[in-house]
Amino acid sequence: MQLQFPLAHPLTIARTQVALPDGAFIRALPFAVNETQRFRIDAMVMCADIMASAYLQMIDVALRSKSETKQAEEQRSGHLDIAMFQHAWSMVDQIYSLRQLLGGLDFSGDDVDAFMSATSSAHVLRNRTDHLNQRIPNIAASKENSRSLFGTLSYFVLGAAVGAPEADVFAVIQQADPVRPGEQIGSVRMPGELRMPVGNFVLAAAGEKLDLDAAILTLGPLMTRTNDGFEKSIRAQTAEAAAKHGIEQSAVLTHYGARLKFMFAMKIGKPALQSEPADQGKEHPSTL
Repeated sequence: MQLQFPLAHPLTIARTQVALPDGAFIRALPFAVNETQRFRIDAMVMCADIMASAYLQMIDVALRSKSETKQAEEQRSGHLDIAMFQHAWSMVDQIYSLRQLLGGLDFSGDDVDAFMSATSSAHVLRNRTDHLNQRIPNIAASKENSRSLFGTLSYFVLGAAVGAPEADVFAVIQQADPVRPGEQIGSVRMPGELRMPVGNFVLAAAGEKLDLDAAILTLGPLMTRTNDGFEKSIRAQTAEAAAKHGIEQSAVLTHYGARLKFMFAMKIGKPALQSEPADQGKEHPSTL
C-alpha cells in the first residue's frame, strides 16, 4: 500500500525542514564565521538531523510492528518495540541539546519560543535516564501508580496502513520495561487532530509527557529561519569584507564542506589451515 503523507505532516517537515537540504548554507559555514559559533551551528544541524532520522525510523517501525504481533509468541523478537523506544529517547537527547545550543547562540523569536514551549518536558525526561542509577531507589520507594523506568510510548496508526482495513484507526500504547502488578501502564488521549496515516507520537515518563510530533513541527520552521538568516547575514558581511580588501567574495566564503564518508574495498587473504614451522611467529598482513 502506497502511503501518502500530507505536506503538514511531521514526517514531511522532518524530511524537508528539520533535516536541511544537502546544499543548505549552514551545513558548511565559511571559515569567516566565529569558530565557537560555527561549532554550535554544526552541533545544531547534527542534532536536528538525528531527530529527523529518529522520527522517520519511528514511522517505519510503527508501520512494521503490527506484523510482529501476528507471529507466535516464541517467534517474536521484540526488537521492533525496543527500536521505538530507542528512537524516542534519542529524540529526547537531541531536543535537550538543541535547547542548550539555542541558549548559547542567544537565539530569540516566536519560532524559538514555540519550540521551547513544545519541548519543556525534555529536561526532566533526559535527567531521568542520565541519572538513572541514582534515581532508582526513589523510584522503587515511590507509591505512584506508574513506576516505569523508560515510560510509555503512544501513537495512532491507520488500520489500512498496517494491513487491517477492518479497523479505522489503532490507538497504540507500549511499555518496554516489565509491567508491575497494580500499576498503570499509561493513558492515551484522543488528539484534536489525528496525523494519519501514522503519527501523534507521545513519550510519557516521570510524570511528564513529550509530544514528539510537536517537537518536529516547531523545529522545522526554526531550522529554516536559522539557515536563511545566517546565509543572508553572512553573505552581506563577506561581500563587504571582500570589497574592502579587494578580493573575491568566494575566497571569504571558503568552508570545510559538509559530510564525509569513505568505503574502502578490501580483499582479505585466506589464512593457511596450518602454518609451516618456519612461518610460525611471522606476521601475515592482509592484502588490499
